[in-house]
Amino acid sequence: MNQIKVGFLSSQNYLDKTTFSGSLYYMRTALKARNLQIIDLGNPKKPSLWRKVLNRLIKPPDSSKAGTPQYIAEYKKFISLINKQLQQTPCDVIFAPVAKGELTFLETTIPIISLSDTTFALLEKTYQLKLDESQKKLESEQEFIVVSKARKLVYPSEWAANSAINDYQAEPEKIAIIPFGANLDSPPSMSEVLSNKPISPFRLLFVGRDWSRKGGDIAFQTLICLCKKGFDAELTVVGSTPPANIQHDKLKVVPFLNKNIPQDRKQINELFLKSNAFILPTRADCYGIVLCEANAFGLPVFTTDVGGIPTIVKNGKNGYMLPLSATGEDYANLIIEKLSDPTHYHNLVQSSRKEYDSRLNWNKWAESLHQLILSIR
Repeated sequence: MNQIKVGFLSSQNYLDKTTFSGSLYYMRTALKARNLQIIDLGNPKKPSLWRKVLNRLIKPPDSSKAGTPQYIAEYKKFISLINKQLQQTPCDVIFAPVAKGELTFLETTIPIISLSDTTFALLEKTYQLKLDESQKKLESEQEFIVVSKARKLVYPSEWAANSAINDYQAEPEKIAIIPFGANLDSPPSMSEVLSNKPISPFRLLFVGRDWSRKGGDIAFQTLICLCKKGFDAELTVVGSTPPANIQHDKLKVVPFLNKNIPQDRKQINELFLKSNAFILPTRADCYGIVLCEANAFGLPVFTTDVGGIPTIVKNGKNGYMLPLSATGEDYANLIIEKLSDPTHYHNLVQSSRKEYDSRLNWNKWAESLHQLILSIR
């Protein structure tokens, strides 16, 4: 039987592990490991068209807002390239991750599988985008177009899938909910995860570029409260620089580490391995790949019940979610309550890793997507 030819469609650089937190890179890698022929569409080595457009959404220059002639010309130029590639190498299916703009302008009879971690309605609300009415209208229209064009719509969470149905009238039978995986090249073995590491001092890990949105202040207050309650704790912050007034002898800050650099990736892995738990009191998140990564290292996570996170975190299995209103003291009290007992902590480490093995890895994701591809052939 001939391999199914799957066109991987994106204007982003999906060969770069820093693009979209590396998710497109790991999606492509996982699909290539299946019995599928992956056809690279676009020109991933060039600067991402998506990044240009996103920058305009956040702070758009008047001459190149979404919907202007320049905006349309850029996408049409990209789609012209895609059409030439499809003529040279016909595909059976097109898989288009995070490619709303691209799909808006693509006209084809090839079945399309569209993937996104959110919808425009959720994106606008979650990140409080400041867009004018014309931009809002265009973004909504594009969302409707993609929902209509795609044979299947893939989301990593019930949160995003429900919005597609309720806000954009997506047919429920079109939708597949497939959790994303952990963006790791070589996850640790189960024996490494379960090796007896000291829980005193108790090492908390925080990873995030946006200190404020990811809840860095609350993570720091959690450390302060733990220390005041006599709980021997440390906090390591990776990827962002806290404000100057955030200082403590139990706080360690590691600057941005680039996953494309082996030495940096190794350092990140070592920090995960040495830690006891992961804290991310995020204010807004569409999903939370880093939570899957924490589970791969057996770290129970303490995070917020927002966005797509409830798909990842099952309270008591691989961590705990707190409400958005939770304070650093709330996090500290929960950590002390749940993790003071070594036996309970060990069991939580084991079950956290099991959640990664059973559903929060890219191989499981690719397996489910492969079945979806077969279903529309």
